[in-house]
Amino acid sequence: MTRETSAPTVTEEREGGIRGRRVAYALVAPGAAYLVLIFLSIILLLVSYSFRTEQTSRLVAPFDTGTWAEALSNPYNLGVLWTTLRVGAVVTLLTVVLAYPIAWCLLRVRRWWVAGLLMFIIFSPILVSVVVRSYGWMLLLGHGGLLGGVLRGWLYHEPGVILALVHVELPFAVFPLLASLRNLPPGALEAAADLGAPPLRRLRTVLLPLTASGIVASAQLVFALTVSAFATPSLLGGGRVTVLAQSVYQNIQQLRWPLAAAQALLLLAIALAVLALFNRLSRYADIRHRSPEGGGSR
Repeated sequence: MTRETSAPTVTEEREGGIRGRRVAYALVAPGAAYLVLIFLSIILLLVSYSFRTEQTSRLVAPFDTGTWAEALSNPYNLGVLWTTLRVGAVVTLLTVVLAYPIAWCLLRVRRWWVAGLLMFIIFSPILVSVVVRSYGWMLLLGHGGLLGGVLRGWLYHEPGVILALVHVELPFAVFPLLASLRNLPPGALEAAADLGAPPLRRLRTVLLPLTASGIVASAQLVFALTVSAFATPSLLGGGRVTVLAQSVYQNIQQLRWPLAAAQALLLLAIALAVLALFNRLSRYADIRHRSPEGGGSR
């Protein structure tokens, strides 16, 4: 005789799901609590330092908003902030524009060894130190370098910094785009072509909306890494291109800890604000694509 087992009821499945989530939360909680504790401790320490003007390492010091006034009103500090945002925006735009066709080509390659070779070429810069890559660009853009004659004057100026940062961040932009393109509904582009949509319209109305999440994730990652970059702007900027990360380092060297703390918090706030904006745009694009008015159901 065989024992017949009854199928689990809806209540039992729900209780099993709740128990599974509790176990998952219990496993994640220690590591998450440790990371949150360290992060909050650092943030509170930076806030404490930023609301003082004394150059002291004491945890308790007179409260003063003069440091924030200097960080937000001094023309030099505002120029550094604007340079950081401008370089971050330009690098993000160029990197995503270059990464999209690269990810598409990687997805369309049929031979596995060709795809593997291309993947190695694209992602191999990650295996090399960012300092080594920056020195390589200095040799290429310098006098007598391979690109020195064509891109004369780019070294120690903002175009050279942007060019090197695009090279540094390109692999990080390809990752999310490649994952998003792999999740495309099978036959979506072929169906649009059968309905008479030309290539540009298929790109605008089908491919880009369906991969909007990957584009946003790629832009978020690149922008966050770019605005916090230190080695590449320091080496290729030659002191003429100063971003917030460099300014923080310079102020720490000069023992101007309150100003360094204020600029570090400002850099964090900018990164979080831009990431939140990207998330909002991603949700808006998704809602627009799914709605009939946005063309998602046509």
